[in-house]
Order: sequence, then structure tokens, then C-alpha cells
Amino acid sequence: MSSILGYAFWHRPRSGISLRAYERRLLAFQSSLKAHSPDGLIDALSFREETSPWSRRRSTTYEDWYLVRDFQSLGTLNDAAVANPNKRPHDEVAKDASGGAGGVYRRLRGDLSLQDALFATWIRKPSRTPYQTFLYGLAKLAGDGKTDLWQRQMVLGPAPEFCVHSESTLELPRRFRATTIRVRRLTEAKP
Repeated sequence: MSSILGYAFWHRPRSGISLRAYERRLLAFQSSLKAHSPDGLIDALSFREETSPWSRRRSTTYEDWYLVRDFQSLGTLNDAAVANPNKRPHDEVAKDASGGAGGVYRRLRGDLSLQDALFATWIRKPSRTPYQTFLYGLAKLAGDGKTDLWQRQMVLGPAPEFCVHSESTLELPRRFRATTIRVRRLTEAKP
């Protein structure tokens, strides 16, 4: 499972757009994408957050995760998102969105399904710390709880290099410059 890639995309509704309507359109797009799944798509889901990983400003933000098998699948997803039959639902949510930023992340390890995440902890590796030392220390600090660990592969926005999703908050040293955000996964409304 370690070769999974995640395209993380942050956005928020334009001023004056109802959160309920925005979320409904976002879920409709993801539902369409899953129903007409491009080759390599594993999952598509969104979290609602009260801030982004790089800002202290409180503002309802949405963090989408599109999980794919590999970089080729990422290109296939990119094309399928704006092609029929996904074009209309994509365009309906896109016209109401603002403040987009993204990144491509590789899953390094984890036993937590992204759908079960309650917290996202965004981390910057301390300078002059070797990657293996950092990753080993981070794994020890994550402890026995269910977590995952993602490392940025491509920079498309200001998000930190590492993300750990978890079911509970992590206690990390100050030198990690961690930002923990409570995430709430969007789900379809029950009829």
C-alpha cells in the first residue's frame, strides 16, 4: 500500500456561497468521479476544516484527497475530472470555489484508512535532520495509535512536506513546527 499517491487540494467557497450547497456540489462531483472511475482511482473524499495547514486565519476550508495508484493514474484522473460524464458536476463546484492550492503526496506507511481520520498533523522536517532519523523519530512519536504518514512529492502550494492522519492528537516536539487540524469528513446526507 505504500505506493499510493494522494492529490491533496485545498479550496473554499467564494463569498456568498452557501456551505451546504457547496458541500452538496463537491460530494456530487466526487460521487460522479467514483461512479465513472478513471483507471487507477482508489478513492475521493473531502474534509471540512476551520483553517488550512499553512494559515492561522480561521476560515472554513475544504481539503480533498484523491487517492491513486501511481503518477500515470494521476494524469488519468486529471483528464477524467473535466471530461464527460464528470465535467458538469466538476464545473458546478469549481465555479463557486476560490483559494485553490494543492500538492501530491506519497503514502509512506500507515494502518489508518483516510476515511477514519479525525486529525491531520502537518509537519516540517527540522533543518539538518537526516530524513531517516526524522522518519524513525516520527514513527516512535506516533506510538501505537492508528496513523498514516504522507510525504509531499510535488509542490503545488504552501502545505508542509509531511502529513500524519490520526484518530487522536499527536504530541510532537516543538522543533517539528507541527500544525494539527481537526478534520471532519464530508459524507452523503442520509435520506
